[in-house]
Amino acid sequence: MYKHLKIAILTLLSPACIAAQGLTIQYNVQNDSITYLRDGLPAKKVRARKGETVTLLVKEYNNYLYEVAIEEDNKEALVAPVMGGNFSSFFAAPGGGASPLSMLSGLFNAPGGAATFPFDQFGGGFSDGDGFVTSDASKTANALFKQFSQTARLINNTEKDLKEVGREMSRLGQAQRIRDIAAGEIEKLRYNPAIPPARIRSLSMEYLETILGKESDVQNLEQLLEKTGAREELSQKLEEYNKYTDELAGYYEFVALIRDSIGGIPMSSSQFKEFQNAIASFQGTGTSQIEQYREAATQAAATLEQMENYNLEQLIQLRYVLEELKANTFSHTFRTQAKGDHLKFKLQLNPIDSANTPSLRSRQLSAVEVPVYGGFKVNASIGVSFGSYFDQPQDYFLRDDLIVSEDKDKYLPIITSFLHFYPQSAGNLSVGGTFGLGISIGGDSGAQSIHFMLGPSLILGQGQRIALSGGLMGGKIDRLGQGYQVGDSLISEAGALPLRSVYDVGFFVGLSFNVLSQ
Repeated sequence: MYKHLKIAILTLLSPACIAAQGLTIQYNVQNDSITYLRDGLPAKKVRARKGETVTLLVKEYNNYLYEVAIEEDNKEALVAPVMGGNFSSFFAAPGGGASPLSMLSGLFNAPGGAATFPFDQFGGGFSDGDGFVTSDASKTANALFKQFSQTARLINNTEKDLKEVGREMSRLGQAQRIRDIAAGEIEKLRYNPAIPPARIRSLSMEYLETILGKESDVQNLEQLLEKTGAREELSQKLEEYNKYTDELAGYYEFVALIRDSIGGIPMSSSQFKEFQNAIASFQGTGTSQIEQYREAATQAAATLEQMENYNLEQLIQLRYVLEELKANTFSHTFRTQAKGDHLKFKLQLNPIDSANTPSLRSRQLSAVEVPVYGGFKVNASIGVSFGSYFDQPQDYFLRDDLIVSEDKDKYLPIITSFLHFYPQSAGNLSVGGTFGLGISIGGDSGAQSIHFMLGPSLILGQGQRIALSGGLMGGKIDRLGQGYQVGDSLISEAGALPLRSVYDVGFFVGLSFNVLSQ
């Protein structure tokens, strides 16, 4: 029973534990923007709870060039240009020519614009009503139409295979040309302050994938060793390419025979003439395409003669670069605990000495500020209170040997020093308690008494605070002693009255301003 209860409690609590991720601040250096997340969701009001973990994520900065310096300032309340530049020049070769990638992108790619045929226009074939002289003619035409349809499907499938081999040959050709410059270009990308980190990753990966293939192709050393046989691989691909080209040429030759056979069939309908013209156009386009395929094969053969296999050491180094790029998030994470009343981060990017880029200078980024709430606060304030005793104080004197009295001021102005204690709320209003010590002003004798005050208070603000307090007040006042009361007869040569100083209780209201925060 206990075991099941324990599991149930953990099950209920686990979502809360997972969700309580705290406050995360994301600073995007590239566009100088700040995003606040609370438990993984965008936060509208940015406040940190005292004692909770605050995560600052500085992202999209070039960590090959800069390191992040973060200065944390937990204040107790008393009461940059975006990386710019035009990196389009990177893609241009010296003299304004095409870049290596753009020049090589079409070296071995299979030409586009393959021959197509509008089968839907002719339906399933021809009937006697199409103008054929005899039913034998329509049967012959339909048989040829069927043969042509089957051949066109074979042509389509073969061209798909041919284009796929052509793309592989294109990659091998590009990789051969940029093999020697890839490492240098990637190094330039890393240390180019004008290129955003996201582009550094994508452009570097483009170079690496051209040489190493897709990420899934280089999972282990055995697969990397296979890449050292680039010349043999291109030779094998060229054989496949020529095989598919020969097959395609044979199919188009068969289409030419079908075209000639259709020309000998008696016909009288416009649809049949359109079919004859369409098949002739299809065959002519295909023949032209075959010539382009053979020309691409000739270029591949010429490249193959000059091609060298990759050096394994070079490939291993490039593999290291690939793994490093995959792991590099171009970000820096800083965690701290919220303290005080206000948390402020000062951010700066400092050039890394090893970058060897003399033009780099330190960059001061925008400061990140977060209000902090919660925790138990104690601070002092000074202000003015107005107090009144429940039993109004009186002045006593003798008249015709009788004790008489008159009321003193009903309210007393009191200069008061308060000590406030309260839990800091998330807003600008906190509720707590206060203890005060004050000296009243006024009357014939000036400073009359020290007053003690205790009660609740409302604290307005989190910087320079204003406190509104109220509650009970205690202080000394004069009362008749020795059992005398007002109206009693008293004979005194000096006119002295039997007075005694006693503590009495009243109430107060006060307004004060903080002068000390803790």
